[in-house]
Amino acid sequence: MTRPTHLFFYGILQEGLGPDGGDWPFLAGLGMGAPATTTGALYAIPAAGGEGATGWFPALVLTQARYSTVVHGMIHDAGEVDLAVVDAFEGAEYMRQPVQVDGWDGFGETLADAYVWTADLPDGAEPIACGNFAEWLAQTGRRPWSGE
Repeated sequence: MTRPTHLFFYGILQEGLGPDGGDWPFLAGLGMGAPATTTGALYAIPAAGGEGATGWFPALVLTQARYSTVVHGMIHDAGEVDLAVVDAFEGAEYMRQPVQVDGWDGFGETLADAYVWTADLPDGAEPIACGNFAEWLAQTGRRPWSGE
């Protein structure tokens, strides 16, 4: 797979949503970022053990026509991030692939790699109608999965 120039994060890899409200150490080489959007269906997935035990993480689905919205996140210069580590962190349910993202430079769309959910949605998955995982967490009082 060709190394991407840009990465789009819409969930727990966004700044401030890592463990204890910090950042993920394996993203230390990530370049500058800016708010951006893409289009798709966004779902909240309860981590193993349910919401009380381990939190929630989002899933971006690009092929679900019945539920599509603007998905908010951050686009970053891919920098020196070790993509093999990020790919392994995301797991088998996600595939890193290019998506059209708007907002990098304010002048239209840019291609950026995003982690797109490729598995069946599990029981308990909830649609995020607002398209913003951080906002959904605040509205519902739920917490993001912290890797524990």
